[in-house]
Amino acid sequence: MTLPSTNATAITAPDEAYITIWEEDMDSVTVNTDIVAEVSRDGGSNYSTVTLAEEASLSTGRILAGTVDISGQPSGTSMKWRITTANTKEQKIHAVGLQWS
Repeated sequence: MTLPSTNATAITAPDEAYITIWEEDMDSVTVNTDIVAEVSRDGGSNYSTVTLAEEASLSTGRILAGTVDISGQPSGTSMKWRITTANTKEQKIHAVGLQWS
């Protein structure tokens, strides 16, 4: 499954992005293998992969987060994220947040 966001407009072209995901395992999900997050600053033409880490464990899942350098992408202000799941691992995505600088 690929879950893309809608575009959000940054004031200036950012160099770094920070993503937070509230995810709930239904199967045994390996971060950065069975769930992958990517960020684009040019509306989804180019993406950079975020290295996610588990930041918190909740009774309803866990918080995954990571920072990625997007300065190597073509300059742009149309911010977009996408989450891809793999290996037929069942999981729920409850919320996603994206910040940039």
